[in-house]
Formats: sequence, C-alpha cells, structure tokens
Amino acid sequence: MADKRCENGHFIDESWDLCPYCPADNNEPEIPVVRPTRFGSVDGGAGPRPVPVPAAASPSSTGANAAAAAALPTERPRSATLSSPRRDSAPLIQAPPMERTVAVQRLEGAPKRYVVGWLIGLNGAVRGESYAVRMGRNVLGRDRRSDIVVNDDQASSHHADLVFRPEEKRFILMDHNSTNGTYVNEAEIEPRRDLALKDIVRIGSHRFVFMPLCHDGFQWDDEGVLK
Repeated sequence: MADKRCENGHFIDESWDLCPYCPADNNEPEIPVVRPTRFGSVDGGAGPRPVPVPAAASPSSTGANAAAAAALPTERPRSATLSSPRRDSAPLIQAPPMERTVAVQRLEGAPKRYVVGWLIGLNGAVRGESYAVRMGRNVLGRDRRSDIVVNDDQASSHHADLVFRPEEKRFILMDHNSTNGTYVNEAEIEPRRDLALKDIVRIGSHRFVFMPLCHDGFQWDDEGVLK
C-alpha cells in the first residue's frame, strides 16, 4: 500500500519522485522521451533516428555489440571500388587494324614482253596512230584495261586476242566470242587466223594494218638482243 504523499496530498509509491496525479507545471520544461532504435526516424521519416552508443563496453554487452556491428552494412574500400570494373560501363571499341600496303617485287625469272609488231590505225580518230603488239597475248577491246583499246560502240569489252608465239614465229588473231565478230581483209575469222604482213584487221568500224617486227631470221634472243 502506498505510504507516501505528494505536495497535493496524493498517495504515491515511495520510489516515485513525481506524482502522476498532479497537473504538470507550465514553467517546467517537458522532457522528451527518446526510444532508441537501429534504423528509421523520429519524426516519421523526415530524418534519421539516433543510434545509442554505450559509454563503456561491458563484458556482458560485448557479444551483443559485435552482433549488431556485423548486421550493419560495411563500406567497401575505395581501392577495391576503383579497381573493380563497372558492369553498366560501355564495352571498349577497338580500333580496326591498320592496313598496310605491301610492295610486290617482280620475279627475276619473268619474261620481258618485248615489242614484236604494230597495229596502225587507218581511219577515224586512230588514223596514223600505232599500237604496240608485244610478246605473248595482247587483248583487244573496248575495256580501258585492254592492251590495245578499241574505242568503238560495236566492239566488245574483250573483243579479240592477238598472240605471238616466238617458238613458232606466228601471229595468231583469235575472236573472243564477240558480238559483231572480227575481220581480216574483210573476211570474218572463225574463230582464229594467222596474220601476215599488211593484213587489214577490222573491229567494228575501226581498221588497222598489221606490221610485224619479228619474222623468220629476225627475232629477240634470250638476252634481249634483236637479230
């Protein structure tokens, strides 16, 4: 039974310093009650709540404090953060390999294409112009890469081949399956014909006279000397 009275005569327990039945004094400041918590806020989310820190660690609280510290998130070392790559970083784009131009040397054993004759224009824009016929195969046609370019609408890109065979000393004109055909002395060749001195070759409307350099007793030797 309570045996202690406050100033206003209320019976209270001996261990109480304040009477719960007396009205609070307006001049006495209100003491806020702080309930410690680990996370959250005091004012409903506006700010973080204070985390109580014990003044001195006792033997009984050492294990509890260690468990609480283990539950808290730890900050990663700065060096580990900088060294680890970001997963959302864009992949590195490697520059394409540099292209290099490699010079191709001419094989020393390749035969040199000496001039063995000429085709000389007889009409049109090519009149009086000479076109060298070289050892081996000579391509005649409208294509600019031909050995002898025939700029005629009736000529095919690869119209004919003029081949010189030094071992036989023969000049052979061969039609390359052209659309309008190849003519020698106004006769269409089917599909080839040997050429002789002053034969007239016609491709489209262009006419050429054939003048050989090499013939019997007049030939390039292996050292490049004309005999």
